[in-house]
Parts: sequence; structure tokens; C-alpha cells
Amino acid sequence: MDRTFYSAWFACLVLISLIVVMVPRADGGPSAPPAASDVKKMAEEAVDVRRQSQKLTDEWAKEEAELHSEIDGLQKDLDALKWRRKKIAAYIEDVEAKMTALTARDRAGQEIRMELEPLLDEQLETLRQFVEGDLPFLKEKESTRLHAVRQMLNSGDASMVEKLHTLLETIMQAVEYGYFVEPDEAEATIDGKSMRVQRIAVGRLGLFALSVDGHDVWRWDRDKGQYEPAPHFARSVREAIQMAQHARLVTLVELPLGPPATLEQEVAR
Repeated sequence: MDRTFYSAWFACLVLISLIVVMVPRADGGPSAPPAASDVKKMAEEAVDVRRQSQKLTDEWAKEEAELHSEIDGLQKDLDALKWRRKKIAAYIEDVEAKMTALTARDRAGQEIRMELEPLLDEQLETLRQFVEGDLPFLKEKESTRLHAVRQMLNSGDASMVEKLHTLLETIMQAVEYGYFVEPDEAEATIDGKSMRVQRIAVGRLGLFALSVDGHDVWRWDRDKGQYEPAPHFARSVREAIQMAQHARLVTLVELPLGPPATLEQEVAR
């Protein structure tokens, strides 16, 4: 209700009061004028009614403003929900497209994996056979690495990139062993006895063992799979070990690096 309504209602109330005052008496005589107290009371009641109506008007106006504010807030929430729903729909569409692409990539990766894994195992077996026939010095170094590669290739958690990298790194390491001269000290079985010797591998060309006292020297015979005496090269092997250990200036030394059959010919010269 607005103020116009309450004002009209108050005017009607005053008019009704006047009509009641002017109504003739039952005996037909003129009605007596209302007493001043009655008029005052009626006026006060009219003022009170107007005050109450104004109070109601103000309360309704306040409640209306609150309702409009609440409606505005709900409308904003509704707009935000519509926007979020639309955005989520776009996200879902994007995720579904990416999932489709990832599924295709995964399928292609599985196909590559099925083709590549047997090849990796085949190459590892080839490397193992190569190491099996290598010099004992290098075989000892590579056996641990081959075991690690085998574990990697059998790992269900490792990716194909990790497996391929590990295998190629091991192959390159095995190749590099053929380019270096490396000395060490180890137990070797010579003439059926285990003894402590100094060993030096000249790449993959030859492996020599020198006794602790430096007087006896042996050369690894690939065909026989054992050390054979090479007494004429004790000095050369000592010098080669000292040079590899950086304890002697690098000079030329004579070592029997050819096939085993040529060793007797070299000694005979």
C-alpha cells in the first residue's frame, strides 16, 4: 500500500464520522451537535490511524527495498551460475577432446612399445653374448651394468625412453672400453692357482697380468680362456702400468697385441 491509499482512507474515515454526526435522530428531530470531547476523540483516533498507516507504509517500503535487494542478489547469483555452467560445459568439451587425443597417443605408444620392447631384449642379449666373450677385465666391469639394464627392461614402471636410454648408454660404455688403457689390482687364477696380480687392459687388444714382485708376466689367451706366460714382456708391462698410473712419462713400449699364434713369432725375433 502507498501513501495515496492511506490518505484516501483517512479522508473516508473523516467523512463517515461527519455523516454519523449528521444522521437525524429517530424521533425526527434535528440531531444534537457532537460534544467537543467526542470531536477531539474522533480527531485523535483519526490521527492515530494515520500514524499507524504511515508506520505500516514505512515498514512496507523498507521490506520492499529489502526484497528488491534480495531479488537483485539472487539474479546476480543466477547469472553467475549460468556463466559457470556454460564455462564448465566448455571445460568438459575441452577435456573430452584432450582425452580422445591422449587415448590415440596411448594407443600409438602401445603399438610402438610392442614393437620396440622385443628389439631391446634382443639387443641386450647380443650385448651379453659379446661381453661373455670379452676380456675378463672388461667382463667384470660390464656384468654389473648388464644386470642393471636387465632390471630396467623388466621394470613395469619405467618408460620406453628410460629403457632405450639405459640400453644405449650401456652399449656406448662397452664400446668406449675398447679405447682406453686401464690398470687395476685383482685376484687372478694362473696355472690353477689364485694369486694377487696387477692387470692392465690395452683396450680390447690385450690383457696382461704382472706378479706383485714385477718379475713374472702373463697374457690372456682368448682361445684357451686362460693366462699364458709372456716372460719376455715383463719390463714392457711394468712400464705400461706405470704410464697408465701417471707414474712414468709416456713412451713407446712393445707389447704382444696380435693374435695368440703370433706370440711365439714375436718372441723368436
